[in-house]
Amino acid sequence: MNLRDLPQDEWKAYCKDCELSSIYLDPRWLELIESVYPGLKIHRLACRDTRNGISWLLPLVEIKPLGKTRPMMISLPFGNYGGFILPNDNNRGLTDDDLNPLFHFFRKSRASVLEFREMDEPAHGLHVEKDFRTFEVFFPEEIQLLWKKIITGNARTSVRKADKFHLEAVFDCQEAVKIFQGIYERNASFHGTPIHRVKWYETLMTLFHQEGEIVLARYKQEFIGALLILHYHGRAILHAAVTDPQYRKIPITDKLVWSAFERIIEKKKAKSFDFGRTRSDPGKIFFKRKWGGVERPLYYAYLVKPGHKIPQIVPENPTYKPAIAVWRHLPMALKRAIGPFFRSRIPT
Repeated sequence: MNLRDLPQDEWKAYCKDCELSSIYLDPRWLELIESVYPGLKIHRLACRDTRNGISWLLPLVEIKPLGKTRPMMISLPFGNYGGFILPNDNNRGLTDDDLNPLFHFFRKSRASVLEFREMDEPAHGLHVEKDFRTFEVFFPEEIQLLWKKIITGNARTSVRKADKFHLEAVFDCQEAVKIFQGIYERNASFHGTPIHRVKWYETLMTLFHQEGEIVLARYKQEFIGALLILHYHGRAILHAAVTDPQYRKIPITDKLVWSAFERIIEKKKAKSFDFGRTRSDPGKIFFKRKWGGVERPLYYAYLVKPGHKIPQIVPENPTYKPAIAVWRHLPMALKRAIGPFFRSRIPT
């Protein structure tokens, strides 16, 4: 087998002959990362078989995690899913023999860890962790069936509570990206997490202008929450949900999710709603489960060099609690200036 690291134009041509199972595998996602974080090294790996046909493609981004001296390679960071791209006629998955060129590439690289985020259970024998899962709601023909039979009583109660606050869902707002950015910054500041560069969401919505949609929540003429949804091949994917921490008593996200459901079904924009990945967090799992979604695990596969470990960069890690506490109290101007440096080093 022959393995090459392709230039951008050739990569796009290869992708056209393959099944892209997720919007994150679309070549534009690598363009987004390259545009906003030009310092991150990107690999567009293409493996050809003995008949010179495509065996597999794998997009990888090198990220040096906080506190580490060596980078790790991820497919794909800043997105819910990643992993291998297979030709349309491959229905068997990939075995260890298929991946021998990748093993050789990894051994020669400086990276200590290689991670790829698969939606389907892999056929290879690499180390796999199932810390993440996803929930997908499949839409019926009638919205009332979804309301009465599929979502739970807790979800209905939360939507009704939001309605009592006269919370309004706003679609197709011309200033949606700017408004989303402001709420995102306030939300991240409250939780003590570094923010992306300001142009991250601007560029995302420019590159995916046909697929991207922002739903805003308005309360007393003020925008206090938002969803960023990506539509792709009949599936609506919740890429990001943000709320203003000052209004935690209002079930903002519940109202936005239900309003998005109504809009999607009315306009027949998608057959299902994918809540994205969820770590084993009871609160988040409860929220996503109550909408009647089908739960399935995600498969994070790893190659790890001797003497190294898979980075555990999660908010629950006690190592990061002091840093989170300090970050919360920094002025927003400073967070905008230095936040992207840290954000580009968090392999999520």
